[in-house]
Amino acid sequence: MSTVSPSRPTTVRSTLAEQFATVLRVHAELLADCVPAVEAVEAQRRIRNGQVAYDALRVLQSCGDLMPRFVRVLDAFEVSGFVSNDDRRALLDGDLDVDDMVSGWFTGDRTPRDPRRRAARQCAIVVGNALLRAASARVGAPVVWKAWTRVVCPCCGGSPDIALVELGTERMLVCARCDAQWSARRDGCLGCDTDDSPAIARINNPELDYDLVMCNACGRFLKERPRRGVESFIVERALTTELDLAAEQRGLRI
Repeated sequence: MSTVSPSRPTTVRSTLAEQFATVLRVHAELLADCVPAVEAVEAQRRIRNGQVAYDALRVLQSCGDLMPRFVRVLDAFEVSGFVSNDDRRALLDGDLDVDDMVSGWFTGDRTPRDPRRRAARQCAIVVGNALLRAASARVGAPVVWKAWTRVVCPCCGGSPDIALVELGTERMLVCARCDAQWSARRDGCLGCDTDDSPAIARINNPELDYDLVMCNACGRFLKERPRRGVESFIVERALTTELDLAAEQRGLRI
């Protein structure tokens, strides 16, 4: 039986990161240019009281029109070869509602199976992620939420989709919306605490260096990997899109 070379996940990841270079540059520009309405002192007070730092939808609304930002990201996707010129034109000529796409991402809409719609949603997510990352940066350094014990993000209230692990340490959860990281206080399912088989199913994907961890008891899933060698979370999520689709096909959610 053939085996996968240990270098394979690194090669796949680094190649995709190179392809995403233009998208990542535009994402960084959006992050630097926006001024989300987050008052740090109030946000930190809320966290100390066990509340999420800010209202994510209200913060996005404070950033103004999302369409010009979406167009910049869509152009970057075309330059990077992820969207054809014909698809780009069709999306811009269509009746796009970027706010609706970002809201759908917030509320957990399933990933579209149509390639063109999926690309549009990915562009909208890049925009939403940049604005929320900027908002969470205004909350302060991770030490602000060091004592956080809830399973939702301390900054924006999003659910984690990725867990980073190191031998002998706690899992670090990564918010699917704003990329804030915080430690998990338990080893089992984040939704129901179950940690035994067959309720917990783990599917290893050595090609990606990820485990898809699924809870058959409460229907949640998480993508778990070692902390070492992590690229931008935009790249990580692009790399693991098929894992998301596989979990969603089983009716699971993050």
